[in-house]
Amino acid sequence: MILCGAAGIVCLLILAFWRRHPVIEKIRTPCRVILVFCVLGSLAELTAQTGSNRLELGEITRREPGEGDREEEAIVYLKEEDTEYPITLTIEERQYPKAEEEKLLAGAKKEIRETFCGDNASLDQITANPVVLEGYQNDAVSAEWLFSKEEVISPEGDINQKALGENPEEIEAVISLSCGEAEEWYRFSFTVIPEEKTRKDRLVAAIQDRIQKQDRKEAVVKLPDQINGQAIIWREGTEVETTELFGLGILAAAAAVYVEKEQKERKKQKRRQNLLAGYPEFVSKISLLLGAGMTISSALRKINQMHQQKMPKENGRDAVYEELYQMICKIDNGMGEMRAYQEFARQCEIRPYRRLVSLLISGQRTGSQKLLEQLNEESERVFSERKNTARKFGEEAGTKMLLPMMMMLVIVLGIVIIPAFLSIYGG
Repeated sequence: MILCGAAGIVCLLILAFWRRHPVIEKIRTPCRVILVFCVLGSLAELTAQTGSNRLELGEITRREPGEGDREEEAIVYLKEEDTEYPITLTIEERQYPKAEEEKLLAGAKKEIRETFCGDNASLDQITANPVVLEGYQNDAVSAEWLFSKEEVISPEGDINQKALGENPEEIEAVISLSCGEAEEWYRFSFTVIPEEKTRKDRLVAAIQDRIQKQDRKEAVVKLPDQINGQAIIWREGTEVETTELFGLGILAAAAAVYVEKEQKERKKQKRRQNLLAGYPEFVSKISLLLGAGMTISSALRKINQMHQQKMPKENGRDAVYEELYQMICKIDNGMGEMRAYQEFARQCEIRPYRRLVSLLISGQRTGSQKLLEQLNEESERVFSERKNTARKFGEEAGTKMLLPMMMMLVIVLGIVIIPAFLSIYGG
């Protein structure tokens, strides 16, 4: 405990007074972790010392009746032999005195009288399930229930309305109460009243009665053609109505439209990200080939040729090179270069490619030297933006990791602290 306390104090002082020091900023997180575990270690040591002090006084508290026996780890030290023996002590739970047992049994009978009816008006008018418990007086008294007509009411207190029929039933309850070594039987009677049945319930009961009266040896059951003088027409029951199917169809159609829209939007967003990711490399290739003396048209054709050799059609292309391939095909089919460049920018749909096409078109008029300078500036700017974007994504990823780290810390705290509190308050 001294070691944990000293280390915890040192970490706390470091975090409190020197937190802005350059060296401390690098070890701030390890200091926080060490501080947390020092606190946990101190609590665990304090808990252990609390238990050992109780044993050193020569006393162990028994558990209350019903909580079970208690096992305690201890060390026996023989002073004359200067020897220690680890042993496990089994301490039986406390027993109630006879007078207290009788008092608890009387209290249990009173509690049964007060709680058995539950939502019912009285013992003479039991319509809903009564309150049947397995323990009374804060579970100090255990109870086992028996009823004279278990087909009407189960030992758990559930009333079977079908078995009850149309007439009230008087039922006797017998409860075996036990508290420690004392046992006692408690009896009382109550009347179960049938629930008021609806017209449908009475009709179903009458039909079931007519069916059950038929000879069970017959292979075919004849359904009644009339009940209470009223003719009956039978037809197959449908589990799902037509309107329900139509409603489900509308919901399914709406869900399909939504999913399709989401897929298109996701695909469009993915293509946009692909175009943005490939833009710096595309600009660099154009700048490099123009610097080598190629014209704009030959540079674009060379880039397309290199990419087709590197990435065959069966393996797919990046979005920018796919649009470049389409542009080259349009030029070969007779479209003017200026218009082809504009179509390329329109298909890419993002601002950087429109700016690049604007530079290429102006470079046709002003010459390759100025265009090369502009492309170099564009390439430097794009790489700078890409670096900033990567840094931003890295910071966001670090922020997203805070929640899992906090959850892991809470779990560790629970693993260490909960057993400590249980050993303190559980005896």
